[in-house]
Formats: sequence, C-alpha cells, structure tokens
Amino acid sequence: MGKHDGRVAIVTGAASGIGRAISELLMQGGASVVAQDMDAEALTWTEDHRGVVAQVGDVTSVEDNAAMVDLAMKRFGRLDTLVLNAGVTMPGNIETLPMDSFDQVLNVNLRGCVLGLKAAVPALCSSGQGAVVMTASVSGLGGDPGMWAYNAAKGGVVNLVRAAAVELGHRGVRVNGVCPGPTRTGMTAVIENAAPEAFEALRRRVVLQRWAEPQEVAAVIDFLVSPAASFVTGVLIPVDGGISASTGQFTPPELA
Repeated sequence: MGKHDGRVAIVTGAASGIGRAISELLMQGGASVVAQDMDAEALTWTEDHRGVVAQVGDVTSVEDNAAMVDLAMKRFGRLDTLVLNAGVTMPGNIETLPMDSFDQVLNVNLRGCVLGLKAAVPALCSSGQGAVVMTASVSGLGGDPGMWAYNAAKGGVVNLVRAAAVELGHRGVRVNGVCPGPTRTGMTAVIENAAPEAFEALRRRVVLQRWAEPQEVAAVIDFLVSPAASFVTGVLIPVDGGISASTGQFTPPELA
C-alpha cells in the first residue's frame, strides 16, 4: 500500500518544476491529484497518467480556486492535501519596478495562497486529516538585491503558514511550508540560459555547490503532507542546500 492511498490532493503550479514533481510523487504514493496551472499546453503531461485530472486556472481568481476544489470533490469525493505552489518573480529595483509588477508578484505568490486556502478549508476540515503545504522561498527568510517584490511576497507566505497553522490546528488541518533555494525549474531556466554568470554565482553560494532538482523539493513536501508528519505543523523547512545556514559573509568551499 502507498502512503497516500485513498487521499486526494490539489497542486497549483503543477504544469512543470516543483508542482509537476510533487504531483507525480503523490500519485506514486497512491493519491488522486487535481493538477492546476494557467499553462494548458504544459498541463498535457497529465494525459499520460491515471489518477490525475488537469484544471486550467488562475490562482489569483476566486472563481478558479473554487472550481479546482469543486473538481476534486466531484471527481474524487474528498480533499485531503493542498499544495499551494504557483509562483512568479519580477526582478527590479525598488525605485523603478512598476507597481503593477509588484501587484502581480503579490497576487500570484501570496494572494494565490490565501484564496486557495480559503476555498479548500471546508473540504480539508471534513477530511479529518487535512494537510497543506505552501511553497515559500529562502527569499522569504531574507532579502536579495533587486528582488524586493518577491522577498515581500514570499515573506508574507512564511507568516501565512504560521498563522494558518495556529488557526486551523484545532480543526484537524496541518499547515506547513518549504523554502527552496536555487532550484532548476521553468521559472529559473531563463537564468541558466540567458545569464550563465548569475546561474554560476548562485551555485557558488549553495553549501552543497549545486542547484536543486524539483524532485528534491517535492520529496520534502511529500513528507510534510504524509501521515509520517502527523505531528508537524506551522514549520518552514529550508530546502536550500545550506544557503540559510550561512551568514553570507564568505563563499562556501568548492567541492573536493
């Protein structure tokens, strides 16, 4: 038997990267999954799998969040797991980044988590074993040059996890978060392809001296939503190769 047998999950930002990786891992464990994303073409990966249904939707929309929960209930009859993973970044300094860009970063990364949680709470409470994981970031634990909008949004996710865990614990719903460091996803591919020097500079700041693969972050999410983490709530786990362990004053040694 799989550790997620009989459970039903929703994953946002599921078209690629961490979202696709955790969707696949949940299915391997026996869960049924609603995979939600705005990118309809990239969601076609779901067509090759049983136990998953795709939903094209916008996490900033009240209606689309309600629709993904409704789809889970109608198709699978329950909802046990919610992975709020959709994200976007807009680099730019605080003087020149347009406010509509800031609003978009806040809407996708933070408002999207709030709306997803609000839509899913009744079903998660009915489950009796509800588990939520939000994808924050090491950039929510500190500041980065030219990333102030993303820092602010992910910092909000960090404290949303804590507040939601405190509010929902007595209703049988656990809420946790992961804080990935540099991870090879569709969102970061532009750095690797268009700015290889920046890609390498980020690698050198990782204690383990490499970027993470999406499956490595997904493995931690998989634990947090599993019965093995039944007494874990309100925590933010850095999955960052050691970045948050460093003061940042010195570059970590290269691998031998």
